Amino acid sequence: MQFGDRGPTPGAIMSEHNLPPESSEAHDEEDFGPSKSQFKREAHAAQALGVSLAELDADALDRLPITDRLRDGIEKLKATRSRGAAKRQRQYIGRLMREEDVEAIEAALNRLDPHSPENQRRQMQAEAWRDALIEDLKAITRFVDSYPAVDVQHLRQLQRGARAESEREEYGKASRALFLEVRAVIEAAGEINEEGTNDT
Repeated sequence: MQFGDRGPTPGAIMSEHNLPPESSEAHDEEDFGPSKSQFKREAHAAQALGVSLAELDADALDRLPITDRLRDGIEKLKATRSRGAAKRQRQYIGRLMREEDVEAIEAALNRLDPHSPENQRRQMQAEAWRDALIEDLKAITRFVDSYPAVDVQHLRQLQRGARAESEREEYGKASRALFLEVRAVIEAAGEINEEGTNDT
């Protein structure tokens, strides 16, 4: 088979320099991580989270891992009555949220929500430890091993009171006090420790 001598016609082959440039936006998203629109969405979400904290009372805010600057900004938003001033304050909180640990704040809020899965697990864990402490005098050793920061002397007093109440086939003030102490210790530890509740 023979080919003609004419070869390809002009324009049939485009030089490398004539290829259409790729979209700079595509390069930005592929080579440089999240797009500007994603950053914008995250910024709006962070601002919304920060503004929502103004609905919490002082006790709940004390339990959140937020900076003093953000806490002050939230308190000022609560006290603001002017719509214009409130809008500016919300935007200011949005800027402050860029420096906050959003994931840590969300995790703390989940612990505050009585209906959150994490809080329900903590509730069940506290109930299991309370029952173990009432049924078994030695359970206090396992609890202290799991939560060494506990006030052992105070916990022993609560345990004795709850055990005495149980022996009278009662369930009331002493058992409730033991549960609240156990729940507070678990909450302060910041994690759910299931070891030891079923040991013999």
